[in-house]
Amino acid sequence: MIIRAFIRRMQSTISALQGRRAEAGLARPLSTLAGLLFLGGATVLPAPASAIEPEHPGHEAFLTRAVFADGRLWILSDAGTLSSVTEGQDTRVVEKLPEKAFDLCVFDRHPMVITYTNGSGSEWTLRRRAEGAWSVAATIKAEGDLLLAMDCAANRVTLLTTRRLIDLDGNRQSTVTLSEPLNGGLVNTPHGTPDQFFVGINVGEWGGGLRRIDRHSGKVTVIEHNATGELCGGPLNTACDPVNGIVSVPWKPGCIAAAVGLVHFRPHGRVVEVCGDQVKRLYYKPYRDKPSGGSTKDDEPFSAVAFFGLARDVDTLWAVGIDGIYRIGPDGTAQIVSLPRFKKIGGINLSFDLPEFVLVLTNVNQRRSISGAVPILVPRR
Repeated sequence: MIIRAFIRRMQSTISALQGRRAEAGLARPLSTLAGLLFLGGATVLPAPASAIEPEHPGHEAFLTRAVFADGRLWILSDAGTLSSVTEGQDTRVVEKLPEKAFDLCVFDRHPMVITYTNGSGSEWTLRRRAEGAWSVAATIKAEGDLLLAMDCAANRVTLLTTRRLIDLDGNRQSTVTLSEPLNGGLVNTPHGTPDQFFVGINVGEWGGGLRRIDRHSGKVTVIEHNATGELCGGPLNTACDPVNGIVSVPWKPGCIAAAVGLVHFRPHGRVVEVCGDQVKRLYYKPYRDKPSGGSTKDDEPFSAVAFFGLARDVDTLWAVGIDGIYRIGPDGTAQIVSLPRFKKIGGINLSFDLPEFVLVLTNVNQRRSISGAVPILVPRR
């Protein structure tokens, strides 16, 4: 683990990131950036002025969200471009919205987006598509906040900002102030339950970890556990583990599963189970079936499969890794399905070959680590 931490923090290896640091406005010295955390009294990485990236050649493949609704795949780039692909057609259709879209989810079986005019910052607009047309569902005052994420539950939409948790239930809006502010631009995946709101953070080689927000009090709690005491010891380490997916555990009510994954020179990752404040490893797999480069004290190899998404059905947990789709059972064993062949449509690599899921490749992780494209798992429901 010391080797892993050293690799992540070496100035010589980080030099390859100088261009991306300049684009993101990260002007701090490399020696300072190496030790930064996201929350908990530590200095935070500086947030970009805008949560939406500028358009550039190839930006359509830098995807932040993908859902399946209205019989088609909907995909959102980090430049705020929303588009869709219908199975059996070789075209990608760009949606004409009056503003850039920041986040995307499915509400009542239809796609929903939150939009705003980049740079204005006065309010956000919730837009819902039904019967082939977009309509305004709500407008929300920004009050100086940055918007971080949106989550759609069965009967409400939740927005997370740097200072607030906002529930939208029909025409009613309710707000809870967070116990401490969150930094902008780093939220990777949200997951709402009736009483809690979970936030997965991805800061690339600097980790990210998991936060839990109490819906009633707004208290923000860092969820982590370092069983070995090592610098990057798991199963869930805020300083070293990006969290890329969160779902409820099918066989254990009240618990969630989180996908950990990073590809930075070598991959590492696992799937963890969180019940209250208790964290345990649920599944991991050596990358390419051999513990290349040595192993850690918690019996994980230096190179392990990185996971980038989770889904669930009645009794099954699904995880997508860099080498396949994993069907994980309550005993921690898994059946693995190889990734299908991808087809490029409108600059995006995707596959409709599997009956349960659509798969999409995104390049967005290249903004935070030295990695290639990674898969997004999109349930067909």
